[in-house]
Amino acid sequence: MPIQMDQQPSAQADSGSPREVQFRLGDWVVDVATRDIRRAGTVVRLEPKVMRVLEFLVGRRGQVVSRYDLESHVWSGMVVTDDAVTNTVIKLRKALGDKARDPRYIETIAKTGYRLIADVEPLPGRAGPLLPPGETPPGDELSRTAAPTGGPKDGHPGPATGQVTAAPPQRPRIRRGRLLPVLMLVSLAVAGGLALYLSVITPPPTAAAGTVVAVLPFDNLSGDPEQDYFADGITQDLITDLSKLSNLQVLARNSALAYRASTEPESVIGRELGARFLVRGSVQRSGERLRINVSLTDAVEGRNRWGERYDRQLADIFHLQDEITAHVVSALQVELAPGEQQRLTRRYVTSIEAYDALLRGLDLLGRRASADNAEARAQFERAIELEPGFARAYAGLAMTHAMHATYGHGPQVAASLERAETIARQGMAIDEAQPQLHFAMGLVEMYRGNLAAAAAEVSRAIELRPSFADGYGLMAWILHFAGRPDEGLEAMRRAIALNPHVTALYRTVKAALHYELGELDQARALLEESVEMNPDQLLTRLYLAAVYAATGQIESARWQVDEIRALDAGFRLDLAYGFPIRDPRYRARFLADLARAGLAAH
Repeated sequence: MPIQMDQQPSAQADSGSPREVQFRLGDWVVDVATRDIRRAGTVVRLEPKVMRVLEFLVGRRGQVVSRYDLESHVWSGMVVTDDAVTNTVIKLRKALGDKARDPRYIETIAKTGYRLIADVEPLPGRAGPLLPPGETPPGDELSRTAAPTGGPKDGHPGPATGQVTAAPPQRPRIRRGRLLPVLMLVSLAVAGGLALYLSVITPPPTAAAGTVVAVLPFDNLSGDPEQDYFADGITQDLITDLSKLSNLQVLARNSALAYRASTEPESVIGRELGARFLVRGSVQRSGERLRINVSLTDAVEGRNRWGERYDRQLADIFHLQDEITAHVVSALQVELAPGEQQRLTRRYVTSIEAYDALLRGLDLLGRRASADNAEARAQFERAIELEPGFARAYAGLAMTHAMHATYGHGPQVAASLERAETIARQGMAIDEAQPQLHFAMGLVEMYRGNLAAAAAEVSRAIELRPSFADGYGLMAWILHFAGRPDEGLEAMRRAIALNPHVTALYRTVKAALHYELGELDQARALLEESVEMNPDQLLTRLYLAAVYAATGQIESARWQVDEIRALDAGFRLDLAYGFPIRDPRYRARFLADLARAGLAAH
């Protein structure tokens, strides 16, 4: 989860000037330099990422552009959620007045990507480097544009971003309450209990030098894209198992995802991730047969340390996973601490159908969207029905209810948290050593304002899984609320060490800590990056509004509040739930900044 000073830099301060590029797209005229699109007296200003997506599609008119291509070229290698790509395309369609079901500009290709179908015509004298579909000049892809005149550098949105004149199309109304009941503050007195549990902010895995491992996404060789979830699940299980070892530092899945289907040499991947060892593999599932190939490479020495092919019955999947983990640990020559061998081999499921439902649920949960969250819940419930002693399914189910609280308002939040706690406690009665159960309880207690209890749960999660990047991230959030931002930044440093391809949410949490410390330049830079990665994260826009207000950029602050209300028409800042800022001076400053931005508490 870093830029800009209080003064807005001009375009002339950048290394290059905005490109003079205009073209006609259907009945719109597009101006790349200003990010404006015009039609019949209507002018709509696009956000930077929206314009970059449009440019990339225009450069490949008539061709199918995959989500992966958009992520790689428009987000410049950042790891982003599927929602970020989807919602950026939604915003572009809204601006153009296009419809997904009856497209005139952008066609959706199911399970693949998008295709620009509208006519494109360069305007005389203003054509710039527009090229035939699929062609880009070296070092100047259409997706990389200069900042507009008068805006911030590096493509970060300025105060005019998204401004609309004349009669613009309505902004997209996306699902209610995107981020925790987050916008809700309540004071808290923590009677010394929090300090008792901050031993969790101790070094993450005490790995020996050179024992940093990245498990790259296993390839799905089944010939059926619908089986991607299964290959991803096998990958995640191996990451989870290895991350339970205190003498090994295992990078988070999110960072490894950036290298799905990558053809980069192992030495490059290892250097970029800061990992010496890379685990790669493939999964081929055919009926009741399963073939898994796994290899371990030393990215520094450039040699294969170990590799094996496994041909088994699907029913043997759990024993096979234990075997693969044991072989990787042996090849790495990792010394196990007391109790870790038992942690690696405990399996509480015999039903393949239950395990399959778990993997489907985890895939859906990872998308972090309200509709997918509901589908994930159904999968976890099915897994528990098939295998009542399946503690991991209870952990997933508890997380869906904790996440549901992030999409709700008022009493609905309390009910979701109550349900999450009940399910997590049921799971702990089966297997207390499931880290995700304690993580879910940490969320529940944090939302309720019980910071000492939240820290205790997260501490236990990290104890059980020393390479738990999100555990450190959640602890940083708890420390933010507890009025201990310096320690929170240390926790974030450790989270990022384990998850170096920093997510939008990590950036937002780190920015909140800088904002709490009064380090507004750092906070603003991080938040602007976060908005670029995920434009629909309410929490990010909330803090960005506060930071803009604190630096006197009132117009920009109010625009962020407008965006929040466009994303959630029923949004209000409610003091009843979930945002337990302990320090009364910081809480007052935060509320005052939001009030200047036009957002008052109720």
